[in-house]
Amino acid sequence: MNEKPKVSVIIPSYNAKERLEGSLFSLTLQETDIPFEVIVADNGSTDGTMEMLENIEVNFPFKKVRIPVNQGIAKGRNHAIREAEGDLLIFHDSDMLAEPRFIQKHAEAHADREDLVICGVCWKRIYRYFYKAFDKDHMKRLKKQGLYKRKMEDKTPLLSLEEVENGAFLEKSFDLQSEFIDILKDILETYHYDLGSYELPWRFFITNNSSVKRKHVTALGMFDENIVRYGFEDYDLGIRLNQLGLSFELREDIMSVHQEHPSNLTSFDDIKYNILYMCEKYNNIDSIDVHLAFSGPFSHTVTNDIVKEVRQLRENPAFDDLLSYFLELLHLITERNVGIKRDKKDMLTAKHVPLKKLAEAAQLAREEYGCMVLVEAIQGLTKELLRVDLFQVDVL
Repeated sequence: MNEKPKVSVIIPSYNAKERLEGSLFSLTLQETDIPFEVIVADNGSTDGTMEMLENIEVNFPFKKVRIPVNQGIAKGRNHAIREAEGDLLIFHDSDMLAEPRFIQKHAEAHADREDLVICGVCWKRIYRYFYKAFDKDHMKRLKKQGLYKRKMEDKTPLLSLEEVENGAFLEKSFDLQSEFIDILKDILETYHYDLGSYELPWRFFITNNSSVKRKHVTALGMFDENIVRYGFEDYDLGIRLNQLGLSFELREDIMSVHQEHPSNLTSFDDIKYNILYMCEKYNNIDSIDVHLAFSGPFSHTVTNDIVKEVRQLRENPAFDDLLSYFLELLHLITERNVGIKRDKKDMLTAKHVPLKKLAEAAQLAREEYGCMVLVEAIQGLTKELLRVDLFQVDVL
């Protein structure tokens, strides 16, 4: 009789047959004594994914969930989670190649903790296939690595399964160069990998390499299926796990490598739409970190200090109006960033805000509570958006 799996690996997939095959192959090479299962949710693929899944040979319990029409990655993951039997969920993606001890390391990290979220390295990349739809940045990197040849056919292999099996893919992988990854690395350099002093640890909850106990995910209602457009469904769950009180830790030794492919992002409107959705969903002072992460015009260190100071002031209702005003200022920044124009009747203006009362609360926050960074942020945004110096409102 097979032992019940302790770990369930969750993989959603959409039209990624060749990359998914490599991802599953890497999981057959796992060096682990932990019983695990793999659940693939096929989000209405039309590239023969299901046929491949029916015929692939693996050495672990394997479940396949077919969703007839792609309704978003959140729904796909939720379908897979409902089939999961393991106490621990490891989130992996169809385009990821796992290092040999990937599952063992995730499981060991949770061995003595029930309240932990583990985030692995998310920035390693490799070219396993050539795609004609690659953009200019991909083509530039391919040429620099000597992988591009003229008139290459679509889906030309650039890395063999043998190189996955013998571990060469790890040596050939490279760090993604992007502003997003640079920010994450800067945060780690400042606050270290245990993320204990970082107030926004959910920013590392990226579901191509992360794990958490299943009971926490199901208690929160799993992934938000209202997030259908590209991106943010992992951050949304990470935010809720953080608000639940779980601890986050980044493990640089847990490695998984992304097989590069043309972007799934069809339009930057998707990102704008999801930012607006998230800011409306978490439209409260206790979720100020969400607004600061998505739209705040501050560095990561200033952002972290602001969140700490906001949480300090939350203990005193006397600051509720000041903090609500700060949230409204951040809404204006968000709307400016995504290109929304307010009706004049809805605009925040100096005439409609009790600036003197807010200035008094800000002064108290600064002098009695030492909230220098938050007050400076409020003062700066007031000057920028309302053209008023908060501490000289008597001239109005």
